[in-house]
Amino acid sequence: MKPGAVIVGASHAGVQAAVSLRQSGWQEPIHLLSNEHDLPYHRPPLSKAFLSGTRTAEQILLRGEGLYREQGLDLLLGCSVREIDPVRRRVSSDAGVFDYSKLIIATGARARDLSLPGIKLGGVHILRNMADARALKLALESAHSLVVIGGGFIGLEVAATAATNSKQVTVLEAQDRLLARALPPRFSHFLTKYHAGKGVRFMFNVRVDGIEGASGRVSAVKLADGGRIAADLVLIAVGGAPSVELGEAVGLTLAAGGIAVDDHARTSAPDIYAIGDCAAARTRFADGIVRVESVQNAVDQARAAAAHCAGQSQPLAAAPWFWTDQYDLKIQMAGLMSSGCEEILRGDPPAGAFTLLQFKDERLISAFSVNRAADHMAARRLIDTGATIDRTLAARPDIPLLQAVSAPTSDGERR
Repeated sequence: MKPGAVIVGASHAGVQAAVSLRQSGWQEPIHLLSNEHDLPYHRPPLSKAFLSGTRTAEQILLRGEGLYREQGLDLLLGCSVREIDPVRRRVSSDAGVFDYSKLIIATGARARDLSLPGIKLGGVHILRNMADARALKLALESAHSLVVIGGGFIGLEVAATAATNSKQVTVLEAQDRLLARALPPRFSHFLTKYHAGKGVRFMFNVRVDGIEGASGRVSAVKLADGGRIAADLVLIAVGGAPSVELGEAVGLTLAAGGIAVDDHARTSAPDIYAIGDCAAARTRFADGIVRVESVQNAVDQARAAAAHCAGQSQPLAAAPWFWTDQYDLKIQMAGLMSSGCEEILRGDPPAGAFTLLQFKDERLISAFSVNRAADHMAARRLIDTGATIDRTLAARPDIPLLQAVSAPTSDGERR
């Protein structure tokens, strides 16, 4: 078999890398290996539209099945990779051995485990892939009470979906507020209050000691202080663990829990790239090397890797951005949250439409928006260009955020 590009993993990053390779003029074979049995799909809807039943599995596919044939992409489903041989430039998998000229690792992350008594009881779920989502959706239909262990994005999205469907929901969080590493305190408190208004109960600074059950099914979550929360359904949502085992086995440099890469997504080994949730890179928007778990980062890294594989240059440079939908809230984030910086509130939280801006050294470094999409788009541009902002104007929600620029941007233009 003629060597070509081998891509391990077929979620957002892997599929985008394959498509971008073809768009970049890559003529050699492209083997896209997925350990899942479903056609590649959008992951964000799993905890929202798919779980609620407003979107089917077919409606959240990344690409139609025909595209893979039309683009000459060898998509192999249910294919697990066993070993990478960087000397022979060879990947061994359930579907056979593939020689590569370029290898892209896009293995993503898996749901982080909790070592708890009772974790294997019926009614205890995780949510990372389509199989998980199908199982959770079916269980949620007949459930009365749901306990979510972990107040991160996935946990909150599932809590919102369940509460909207009249389920009794309790969220257990080990920290003193929601999303403490991703959101400023004022934004965390807004989310807590909004969920509480929909009937969701929160418990903070709690530790889970185990999960109790009867006749093989969950009945309660036991807390370290001896308390018990009754539940007939439990979701473990304590974050993801990057899947770096393949890279670690061949000695790739690791950093920040992921496979270390540069602006072109290159790893420490020749012709091996890593993209998406399993990759960690240095960025001008944060101190040191970080892993950014977002669809945008996965897609941007995929494009950067594909361009470099094809002999072009498209280094990763854009500011990170994220989104989450909860109830009627469209929550969008640009940049990375920082502590010890000045904050300006733009808009009215009680009205459910506002943006919280963070500044450092006279520049906008992050923005957290609720139902203000124009603010989000403007913030991404201003963070990218390093614009200096007139904070008085920025605080006025009636003035477009782009008009709050008080000095030329780094590219010499006023915005």
